[in-house]
Amino acid sequence: MSWQRMSPQVRETGVEVVPVFPKGRAPRGLAWAIVAFALLPALLALVDGRIGFRLLMGSLALVCLTVGVGVLVMFGAVGQGSVRVRPGGASLRFGPPLAATLPVVVMAFSLLLPAIAQLAIDTAGLPTMAMTAVFSRAPYVLGILGVAILVVQAWRMRVPAGLELTPEGLRGIRGAGVVAWTWEELVEAKVVAAPAAKLCLVPKGGAPVMAQAMLLGSDPNQVAAIVRYFLRTPSERAVLLEGGEAAVRRAEAGLRVR
Repeated sequence: MSWQRMSPQVRETGVEVVPVFPKGRAPRGLAWAIVAFALLPALLALVDGRIGFRLLMGSLALVCLTVGVGVLVMFGAVGQGSVRVRPGGASLRFGPPLAATLPVVVMAFSLLLPAIAQLAIDTAGLPTMAMTAVFSRAPYVLGILGVAILVVQAWRMRVPAGLELTPEGLRGIRGAGVVAWTWEELVEAKVVAAPAAKLCLVPKGGAPVMAQAMLLGSDPNQVAAIVRYFLRTPSERAVLLEGGEAAVRRAEAGLRVR
């Protein structure tokens, strides 16, 4: 399935634009700090001669490196003012790239490594540093966390990632609630800061469903404006059958004059 990155001009008068990232910029410094922290256990793994200790420190270094790089990749998957849509098809669909979703799975698998290393230490009696019972169980806790994340990700896959608009209604959004509404059921589409921008869809008599940029592969400000356009102009919804690019261009043209 091909996707298209677009930067439509769909600004609305009087509507505040919420930054996609906290404080208006991707916190890459935090990600690089995590990567740098991986040097410590890596160095300990290199200089220590105890095989069990080297396994454990090496696995922790890989976890830190994987998490840091994964966060960097995810930060680069979305940008302010851009949307990622499927150009063809019979609907307007916003969807995340693999760069926004795959790193979570890879990071979850990396959390299994310390547990595997600790299991090898406990089973084979490999030499390592003296540890308290609580500390020696910590790698297993990381492993349990990794398994839990993988289970949650698998459960979320039952819902198509992203948000799809058709002439009849809306459906999708994985991991932040499930949307399967007609246009008549949707009351409002807005953006909230929590602390970064999140799309907030408010139905009649139900709880709002919110989605961050990573789930949409798009700037929530742009998505909210486009959803509001088709919510308020039912006569224009037929263009959704022409696919994502045509629908976004129609919303862009309609919102330019507002």
